[in-house]
Amino acid sequence: MSPSAWRGDGFAIAATFIWGVNYPMVKLVLQTVPESRFMLIRFVVSAFLLVGYLWISKEGVRAKKSHWGHILILGLLGVGLYNILWTCGIHRTTAANAALLISTSPILTGLYSLAAGQEKVHSGLWAGTFLAFGGVCLIISSTPGTEFSFDSTAFTGNFLVLCGSALFSLYAVIAKPLLHHYSPVKLTTLAMIGGLPVMAFYDFLQGPEVSLAALPPSVWLETGFIILAGTIAAYVLWYKGIQQTTPLKTAVFHYIVPVTSMVLGAVLLDEPVTPGQVLGALSVFLGLMVSK
Repeated sequence: MSPSAWRGDGFAIAATFIWGVNYPMVKLVLQTVPESRFMLIRFVVSAFLLVGYLWISKEGVRAKKSHWGHILILGLLGVGLYNILWTCGIHRTTAANAALLISTSPILTGLYSLAAGQEKVHSGLWAGTFLAFGGVCLIISSTPGTEFSFDSTAFTGNFLVLCGSALFSLYAVIAKPLLHHYSPVKLTTLAMIGGLPVMAFYDFLQGPEVSLAALPPSVWLETGFIILAGTIAAYVLWYKGIQQTTPLKTAVFHYIVPVTSMVLGAVLLDEPVTPGQVLGALSVFLGLMVSK
């Protein structure tokens, strides 16, 4: 592997680790703040801070007219609609179903990449991807309190989460050619700006009533971490990974997220770790090694 590919792997691993830490933080905030309002606050503040950075660095937010169509698709689908589908879907199905369905994103990314002619997927990469996916399935099925449900009442939630997974996968493939023209920070900013109208409209339809001034300081600290680390830093690192390797090789590292959540749950929340979860984690890391 080239030094650039190694750096790309490092950026992707860092992003997935942050997202693994981010999950329990988001759950804590959503106990107090309505989902639609939280998403809007999260991405409005993130976009504002990123625009400020680009202004100070004199990079600006201008883009070529020929690229705006792809940038809008990236923002509307990959940022705006994806987050809405994921949030709505997870509340209509089981946590195990949601985790399993969103874990199909690397497989879908590989299919998109092949269709777009962006990369040639060798047998080792496919083998590693499915091995890691199997590890995630084992982690989920071995987690106490989770269950797979094939009940018809979970169908809507399953469908929404699967649509979200498809959009997350498409996100990486659309971003790859744009990263030849824009830095990861700039493309992250443009994508977030493109996704804000969708989130604002969704928040308007939901009409949540919440007094932001009445929120306790702990909620604002947790939200600050989610914005600075779980949104800005993670998205930029993810883009850097895509820029320096390929969409599929970056997407495969998304399987680190459930492993990170499992370890942090054991350390911070005293959640039990079962032998099946350990075996699943080993399968994930073996899959990552095979895919390289």
